[in-house]
Amino acid sequence: MLKHIYDKEDMHSVLTAMPEQIRQAYAIPTTVRVSGNVDQIIVCGMGGSSISGLLLQNYLELRIPIVATQNYHIPASCTKNSLLFIASYSGNTEESVSCYREAIKQKLNIVVIASGGKLQENAVRDKAPFILIPKGLQPRNAISYLFFPMIRVLENSKIITSKSDEVDKTIESLKKNHVSYEKTADGIAKKLINTIPIIYASERNWSIAYRWKCELNENAKIMAFANKFPELNHNEFMGYKNYANQDVKAHLILLHDDDDHKRIQKRMTITKKFIKEMTTGKLEITEINISGQHRLTQLFTGIYVGDFVSYFLALNYATDPTPVDIIERFKKEMGPFV
Repeated sequence: MLKHIYDKEDMHSVLTAMPEQIRQAYAIPTTVRVSGNVDQIIVCGMGGSSISGLLLQNYLELRIPIVATQNYHIPASCTKNSLLFIASYSGNTEESVSCYREAIKQKLNIVVIASGGKLQENAVRDKAPFILIPKGLQPRNAISYLFFPMIRVLENSKIITSKSDEVDKTIESLKKNHVSYEKTADGIAKKLINTIPIIYASERNWSIAYRWKCELNENAKIMAFANKFPELNHNEFMGYKNYANQDVKAHLILLHDDDDHKRIQKRMTITKKFIKEMTTGKLEITEINISGQHRLTQLFTGIYVGDFVSYFLALNYATDPTPVDIIERFKKEMGPFV
């Protein structure tokens, strides 16, 4: 099998272990809580850490804003009542370290999530709330460990009710269906060979679409792009007009959700129709329905399938999905962050 030839670090086992990772992540001991009226939740992080913030946006329906920031600076909207999660798997991500420094300087409510590194050192020094997560994974494979501690903190703080039932149902669903999910993912991956994948979803499922894009970049080592409805109908939509005249082969993936706004569902139907027309049928479209008993199950099922799509596509490209050597070289070129 291809995985025995190219998957030298056994990413397959890491991906298959997601249900167990979710169980462990939700069970990480933490008494961290914040008191008072929280006016917004901000997740500062890059890569998988940032996606955990997007997941939080898509999962929770709160009366306060949830912001995922991918920058060196915390948002100017931060107040003394804001809750900031400073997340970095390694604990050394310079953008997250920068946000930490600003938040500490302004004496804001922060919770740090990392497996060690500078963030742990600084949090211990400053006596800031810190949640230690397990080492040994690629940062992108640690999404459960970055996401569920935030859920626990919000539960402890009475900002949300307990999600234990949904967590259990999500674990059960992924375990029960993982064979069929892998088969589905393998089939999708075969369609994507020698194409540039473009993933579209509603704002409600943006975290899934963006996760697919990032995993295709890092695992399969290919270009991939994502956008969301309704915004794409106001600009990117026109980009297909000359598709048939360009020397490019793309593959559009539409992520459907029965709970999307009715106008979004109509937009997807019309968009598919017009893209087929503009590309004279030369662009293939794959439609995937995001389903699950609970919202949490929907989100993690979408991520689980997408992760395996990127994995199988990597194997089809005779590529080891684990190493990200160019990213590591880039970090070295940047030099230390002081």
